[in-house]
Amino acid sequence: MTRFFAHANYDFIRVRRYAYALTALIILPGLLYILIAGLNYSIEFTGGTMMQIRTKQTVDVARIRSGLESAGIHGAEIQSFGGPQDYVIRARVGKAGSDANDTQVTRRAVVGALDSSLGAGQYEVRSTSAVSPKVGGELRTKALLAIFLSFFAVLAYLAYRFEWRFGVAAILATAHDILATIAFIGVMRLEVSLTVVAAVLSMVGYSLNDTIIIFDRVRENLY
Repeated sequence: MTRFFAHANYDFIRVRRYAYALTALIILPGLLYILIAGLNYSIEFTGGTMMQIRTKQTVDVARIRSGLESAGIHGAEIQSFGGPQDYVIRARVGKAGSDANDTQVTRRAVVGALDSSLGAGQYEVRSTSAVSPKVGGELRTKALLAIFLSFFAVLAYLAYRFEWRFGVAAILATAHDILATIAFIGVMRLEVSLTVVAAVLSMVGYSLNDTIIIFDRVRENLY
């Protein structure tokens, strides 16, 4: 078996300028795009309407989503829960904060779309409730706070365990990973939900873990 890393001696530092340029090409345009167009937040952050429905027979989620899209209800979140015929639909009609975002207006629009796609009488609306953006906003703030606190904690730990410059390098490396990921999400117009926030926080953990492991190997070679 070929062992590419049996006698590894790769000069990564020599190509650092190319890495800087590639990073800048990814992060800077992405952040500029986000500043201009903003992120595509889900209903959990912007507010909307949540409906629980039960169909008479099992229906593919893609069919429900297609029916909503055809009726002009874009970006709806559809999940199955409980039984195989129970679904949760989170939707918003119009822009956040507009009169069209009213719960009853959204409910009528969703019901009309389901009547067209599934057929009237083929489903039952079990409940309808408004989704407040406050919860999402609080979690977004706490997520950012958790990231910043983790930065300071890592800086303090690495300054004590290694040297302060290791802590600064770890924060810069993690910030690079976060900014590159957010830039990609913004440019691709991916929907930012609480699941995405959790994924970004998980990425922070993996990035910090890998960085500390690498620094430990560096320290072994330095001292």
